[in-house]
Amino acid sequence: MQAFSVRQLKNNPSSVLRAAEEDAMALVTSHQQPAALVVALDRIGLPDPAAVRSGLALSLFRTGSLSVASAARLAGLPLPRFLEILASLQIPVAEGSDAELQSDLAMARRWLRQAP
Repeated sequence: MQAFSVRQLKNNPSSVLRAAEEDAMALVTSHQQPAALVVALDRIGLPDPAAVRSGLALSLFRTGSLSVASAARLAGLPLPRFLEILASLQIPVAEGSDAELQSDLAMARRWLRQAP
């Protein structure tokens, strides 16, 4: 496992990622102290890497860190399938009051009618 400073990570993230892919993980240090691990999911011997990616995608979507489309891509799933999973887990795709959601839906319908 190779170690990289935060500065190295900032200046050349691809080299840190490449090292993690080669050795399964790379250490990132801050002020010469361990701060983070960059882990290559496909190299660390997980029994089901696809399930881990799906779990990460769901978690990041729930916290608002990823859009639903980005989360579906991270999970490696088509958007309709990811939406089905969200529905089965009762995770809302959009949040807001009923009035806000109705307003957004009306705006989307108007936009679709105007689209060529």
